[in-house]
Amino acid sequence: MEYFIYIGLFILMILGIFDIFVGVGNDAVNFMNSAIGSKAAKFRTILWIATAGLIIGALSSAGMMEIARMGIFNPQYFSFEDVLVIFLAVMLTDIVLLDAFNTIGYPTSTTVSIVFELLGASIVVAGFTLLKDDLPMNYLFNIDNPSENITGYLNWSKTKTIISGILLSVVLAFSVGAIVMWLSRLLFSFQYQKKLKITGVIWASVAMLAMGYFLIYKGLKSTYSTVKVTQKEILDYRKSINPGANETLVFEDVITIKNVSGEDLVFTLKQGLSPGDEKIYEVFFGSKELKNIIDYIQNHLFIFLVSLLLLSFLFFFLYERMGGNPLKIVVFAGIFSLAMAFAGNDLVNFIGVPIAGLQSLELFQAANSVSGGNLNPSEYMMVGLKFPLQTPYLLLLLSGFFMVLALWFSKKIKTVSETEVKLASQDETAEKFSSNILSRGIVQLSLKLTNLMGNVLPQPLKAKLNARFTPIVTPDDADAPAFDLVRASVNMAVASMLIALGTSLKLPLSTTYVTFMVAMGSSLADRAWDRESATYRIAGVFSVIGGWFITAFSAFFTAAVIALVLINFKLGGLIFIVGLVASFIIYTHLLHKRQRIKKQQAEEVSGSIDLTTDKALFKTANKLAHSLLHISDAYSLTLEGLLTENKDKIKDAQKIYESLKTYYSDIKNNLFKAIKKSKLTEKQTAQLYILSNDMMQDILQSLYLIIESCDNHIKNSHKPLTDVQINSLQQIEVQLVEYLHHISEYLDQN
Repeated sequence: MEYFIYIGLFILMILGIFDIFVGVGNDAVNFMNSAIGSKAAKFRTILWIATAGLIIGALSSAGMMEIARMGIFNPQYFSFEDVLVIFLAVMLTDIVLLDAFNTIGYPTSTTVSIVFELLGASIVVAGFTLLKDDLPMNYLFNIDNPSENITGYLNWSKTKTIISGILLSVVLAFSVGAIVMWLSRLLFSFQYQKKLKITGVIWASVAMLAMGYFLIYKGLKSTYSTVKVTQKEILDYRKSINPGANETLVFEDVITIKNVSGEDLVFTLKQGLSPGDEKIYEVFFGSKELKNIIDYIQNHLFIFLVSLLLLSFLFFFLYERMGGNPLKIVVFAGIFSLAMAFAGNDLVNFIGVPIAGLQSLELFQAANSVSGGNLNPSEYMMVGLKFPLQTPYLLLLLSGFFMVLALWFSKKIKTVSETEVKLASQDETAEKFSSNILSRGIVQLSLKLTNLMGNVLPQPLKAKLNARFTPIVTPDDADAPAFDLVRASVNMAVASMLIALGTSLKLPLSTTYVTFMVAMGSSLADRAWDRESATYRIAGVFSVIGGWFITAFSAFFTAAVIALVLINFKLGGLIFIVGLVASFIIYTHLLHKRQRIKKQQAEEVSGSIDLTTDKALFKTANKLAHSLLHISDAYSLTLEGLLTENKDKIKDAQKIYESLKTYYSDIKNNLFKAIKKSKLTEKQTAQLYILSNDMMQDILQSLYLIIESCDNHIKNSHKPLTDVQINSLQQIEVQLVEYLHHISEYLDQN
């Protein structure tokens, strides 16, 4: 038993560090994408701004750790061993799930994943507890049953609230993002530099006001909380700290009890209760200093907002007169505020569970010490987790440090970021998603509605609107921004305002969902989704949204299965699952590495397409020469493999073929885009390029048929070739290889 407890806690700490790396890799897109997509600054500058926000946010997150301890399950009904099983199942699932999404490049919500992991593991553990104690299974679903002295093993109301929050955030963020972006573009147009003197300063001031408000409510207000408890729960807590306590506790208006660290917990009787109601006490935890600051601001909110608006206006007015761009400052402030809020509120998703495990051990050891070392981990109930437990600031600082390391060194951040940036790009890009029936139907319906509205609006008004939404033609540069600073500032400001609104209304809006859907709504309103890309990008949005729901279901069932294994096999099951998780992480790392190499090769291919006459002819000839030599090698390997019945030779030939096929497929996929941007004088060069590419694909198709035929001959153990057949093939090989080499040499020389 002790081995399982201590090894489990050690693994829990290691998993917490890994979870920070995989979690930040997924969530970093929330506060960096708008800056990355608009090229508001160098990538390192964006990282430094985000780093400052992460560190400050991590230090202000002490009050948010209760979700792991009591947000989903009621800990007073679970033993120390039970909660350890839940925590291990949650962390093992979280790492696998987030790493999988990072690898495929899908942004998902760490909040949703942690909540449904806790729910899935808790249901399994609670079910086993009920079966062991011969209790009715409906205790799992009771939310409030005072006659049975049951408040329910699980907090189903929290789950319902989170699901409703998901749906609300998706619809609300997309709609508001689209509306605000449409109005902003109408105000600025794409030639926004001309509007910066007045309109830009006013817009930047309003955006800064929204983000200042956001920092207070999202970044600071969530750092403290008040917990409501009953008299029985206070008695249970006192007994959990000191199982041998016999003195009677007098319930007055204010009760003070020592916690596990020897500090005073002050319970205050809730005011406004009816005479017949059960007495409810409230206990505060978090930073009282921050609460006092926020209370003061709330009491003087109008003065605070007006002052912040005037100061912002004065700053941006002077900054613009000095030659600066106010929209860049808005984007930078957005990075900082969203990064701070992310660390302050989402850090619990990564280290909340490991810290809850440490606090559980601290509670058990304190009670066990008082009891003379006679407590059993499988019998000691964790009522103490329901009460305030201060997270050491050193742990928070270390967590912030690991978040910063993940931000700077995680290679999967750019993969996840690329998904959102490409879906929001103003220009044509290599589309990452395939269209489907739903996306095609939406586009066709939108076109019909657009045509209908076009017939209603006066022609002069349509012309003016189209002029405001006509993008500036930019050079075809790989380093060109995906969208401009107007859209980047809208994304930051709207996401900040919506999250602030949701927090003040106590609605669980996911940071990931809000930022992603705002970006998609703004890109739609900005006409970034034209007829060439709309079906693919709408399909991409639906794919990402579907991934969010897959996150919830996968988190629930995977955590439930792991909890089931740990309950039955304890340490052996833990070692087995850790081995599986480690293998999965290694596999996804290698897979992501291969994907990056393939992506780099595709980008090199795209960059190599140059239809200016001299360069195009030289590059095409050079590549064709090398490709023909590779085809010659593949053909020779295939025949050698056939004649000697050597499967490895056939595999080597297949690898050469796959490499050439990938290259020329990438050429074909990017050629249409290059031709559209080519000049009329380059028409003959483009025709030559297309013709040579088509001929090479025909040759590759013939090579494929030869390789497949030989491969099937060997795999199916057909009769060896006769001497006459072998001699004929060898003569053909000599002639063909000589012919291919001759053409290759000619292309190289000319």
